[in-house]
Amino acid sequence: MAWNLEKLERERIDLIEVITALRHLERLSTANRTSVFEEITAHMERLSELDAEKLRIGSTLQAG
Repeated sequence: MAWNLEKLERERIDLIEVITALRHLERLSTANRTSVFEEITAHMERLSELDAEKLRIGSTLQAG
């Protein structure tokens, strides 16, 4: 389970880096703002899913 937490944390960090880059692109872009925003939203949703999974695994480890 600890390995799963490490994997989730690595994916979380990667997603944050991607979101940061996309936000920068969104600020610079004039033509594709909507598509960039949609991509950011999708990554944010995945980040929320990872956070929920991380909490679930952490709770399981504490209970066990």
